[in-house]
Amino acid sequence: MQHLADNNFSAVHRVIVIPAYNETEALPLLIGELAPRLSEGDLIIIVDDSAASVAEETERRCRASLLTTASQFTFLHRGAKGGRGAAVRHGFDFILGSCPQAQWFLECDADGSHRIEDIVGILTFPSQSDLVVGSRYLSGSMIVGWSMGRRIQSRILNILIPSILRLSIRDITNGLRRYSRTAVERILQFQPASSTFIYLTEQALIVQRSGLMIEEVPIRFEERRAGASSVTWRELQASVEGLFQIIRLRAQFDSQKET
Repeated sequence: MQHLADNNFSAVHRVIVIPAYNETEALPLLIGELAPRLSEGDLIIIVDDSAASVAEETERRCRASLLTTASQFTFLHRGAKGGRGAAVRHGFDFILGSCPQAQWFLECDADGSHRIEDIVGILTFPSQSDLVVGSRYLSGSMIVGWSMGRRIQSRILNILIPSILRLSIRDITNGLRRYSRTAVERILQFQPASSTFIYLTEQALIVQRSGLMIEEVPIRFEERRAGASSVTWRELQASVEGLFQIIRLRAQFDSQKET
């Protein structure tokens, strides 16, 4: 199911894609604070994989939070949980077909862990880099509200994965990023190896191996503001499997360079 407002998508220059699943509590808070900071050339797209009743209630609350905004806003209801990566990809594909003037594509989490200041800062970042990553592991970055165990787990992943894939990114698992239209078009040329959050790694690999420019900026990352995490052990297992598929994708890039 797909709900579209009567908006002029042809005038959109910047798009924020927010993947969501059962975020009835946190997402309206985020939208209520974010939308007033945007302009008439901006579009927020929520790609919601929740059951129809939950997605409709989430949309109702989000629209009720829009007290004042010049930006445009729409929901894409997919109706089944397909993973964060699949939701973002769905949003990107929709944008390319509906927003011919859109040049910048930002993705962020629905749970409020990405601050409004950082979302807007990266969306408007004065750089032509094809991928701008909001990094938790730079000088000036900060993580708030995490347990020591979660900090260690995240740090290990963000050392191990870039090392294995030879990626020049210090925070490969954070989902606050801005892409150029060129980067999105390139990403969508490849069939995804994973639909989970490991798809973030896949996107970065495609951008780097395509010779496009990547940049990281420091952010303050905070624990979710409301609701509960929807990541399951099955998704974590699928992410590990997806990482092996991405390693094969890297080998595919290397073989193309040698021929």
